[in-house]
Amino acid sequence: MSEYLLTYLWVGMECVAAVLLFDAFSQRKKKQIVHWITVTCFAFLDATFLNLMSPNMASFGRIAIALAAYYSLHRILYVGKRIFSLYIAVIIYATVCCIDNIWFTFLILTLGMQNGAIFSQTFISSFLMHCLMLASCYLQLFVRKRSHNQTAAYRWYTIPAVLSAVSVLMIFFFGDSFQNEQISALPLFVCASFITCMQIAALLLVSWMEQNAYFREEALSLQTKSMAQKESIEALSAAYAQQRKLTHDFRAHLDTLSAMLEQQPFDINAIESYVRSLQSAQTSRILLVNTHHSALDALLNQKALVARNRSIDVQFRVNDLSAMKIDLVDLTVIISNTLDNAIEACEKLPVQDRQIYIQVVLDDNELFYAVRNRSLPVDVSADRLPVTTKENPSFHGYGLQNVQTTLAKYHSVYAMDYADGWFEFATDLPNTLIS
Repeated sequence: MSEYLLTYLWVGMECVAAVLLFDAFSQRKKKQIVHWITVTCFAFLDATFLNLMSPNMASFGRIAIALAAYYSLHRILYVGKRIFSLYIAVIIYATVCCIDNIWFTFLILTLGMQNGAIFSQTFISSFLMHCLMLASCYLQLFVRKRSHNQTAAYRWYTIPAVLSAVSVLMIFFFGDSFQNEQISALPLFVCASFITCMQIAALLLVSWMEQNAYFREEALSLQTKSMAQKESIEALSAAYAQQRKLTHDFRAHLDTLSAMLEQQPFDINAIESYVRSLQSAQTSRILLVNTHHSALDALLNQKALVARNRSIDVQFRVNDLSAMKIDLVDLTVIISNTLDNAIEACEKLPVQDRQIYIQVVLDDNELFYAVRNRSLPVDVSADRLPVTTKENPSFHGYGLQNVQTTLAKYHSVYAMDYADGWFEFATDLPNTLIS
């Protein structure tokens, strides 16, 4: 009976250790109380299943059950894709196996074969080993939270997960070799130490890859800001030059009209003809769009100027946006990234095919935004974003991810489609301010 009760204790401690390690890498789905109630129920069911399981089950069966338990726990409690949950399950299981293995081999080496094996099965030994497991997982959580590591894309966890899987296989291989007396205690301890170091390296590799991804995103963000500032300066310089030209011409036209009015008798028909010619001449404007929202006008006209400088035909359909309440930072993320992608796509086409249509319409307390542009073929799937076609994919591809994250903040969906040489992006946002 005591063995069954101890199973509940050990499984509970292992689940807490797993939660600590999961917290270091993932975002929780549930609130604090619900989270730990779920952990308690899961640990109870897992321990009950282990008590009912046959003690003679093969090692690979136990591995599969443990991985399934950790995988299910992560899927229930944390945010992430399925492959990410599998990677984290492998990493936590390898960590548990390494701690158990190094503890067992240490006892064998220090106490001897017989005494070490007996002591490892005692309550004190198991309790100390599980406390070491909890401390190791908490240390990992503490270090990662202090360093403010950012969770990277799941693909960065592939190599650490593979190293963790290799660690588990090596543990079982050397364990079988020791039981068959093919290896002595000292080499076993050396191998266990090496495997543990390899698992620590796998955890450090995750942190290093996340830091690398974070710095890469920071570098890309700085580069994007630098380009935006350059475009803003160009747009401001062009607007200033145009304004100076208009001011100079305005004075000249006033002088001409004044001279025509001073003639006696003045020719009213000539004056009217001159005014009409001035009106017809004002076809070129530096401001291509006017939404009655100064910040949006600046953003849209800036992007339009960039597009026109690259021989791209840009057309707008807008209405009065003066009543817009959406956070300008969020709207800038959506508009800037989608228009940058549209401009980039058009640049790959012949000049005569470069076209972009932009709609920004506020209606019924919702903002409809759409971009339609000529483009080379794009693979558009319902469950993923288009893959970047730039030279260094690892340094790019964050634009649409940021758009997706921003839209999720507003609980808005988006649609993307490619047909007959045209790529289209469209979304609706509620006209509300979300902090």
